Amino acid sequence: MINIRKGLYETNSSSVHALVIPKETTLNIPETVNLSYGEWGWDFDREYDTLNYFFTACCEYGRAQEFIDYLHEKGVKNVNVGSISYKQSGNYGIDHPENLPVMYLLSNHDLLDKLIFSDDSFVDTGNANSEDCPDAENYDSDKYDVFIKSN
Repeated sequence: MINIRKGLYETNSSSVHALVIPKETTLNIPETVNLSYGEWGWDFDREYDTLNYFFTACCEYGRAQEFIDYLHEKGVKNVNVGSISYKQSGNYGIDHPENLPVMYLLSNHDLLDKLIFSDDSFVDTGNANSEDCPDAENYDSDKYDVFIKSN
């Protein structure tokens, strides 16, 4: 079941992912990026590779090329692409990617830029059955925009 509330997307999975995007930050647009399909799951982790997290989500949405084109439009000259599907990589990707705000972020360039081009953005992962579960209350709403995928 999906409930739509501001900044929250829900599934019946126990994995929890928090996309944490600073409201004020410096953007660092590199000349070259290396994209690869990754694996993000249920264990508590703080991941700063938001570029590849979002690339993985775009792959699972069938929007990898759209994202690559966007990177070129933003001034990235060299985009090196590794594996773009779990079938090729052997990885699992992102649990319940259909509930990620991919289309929203692709249409909101300010938030997308802050997510993928800021050293201050990160993704917290965890498990709803654990004490280490990311929660929107963990982040200062004056400083961050937060999107939580929870069970």
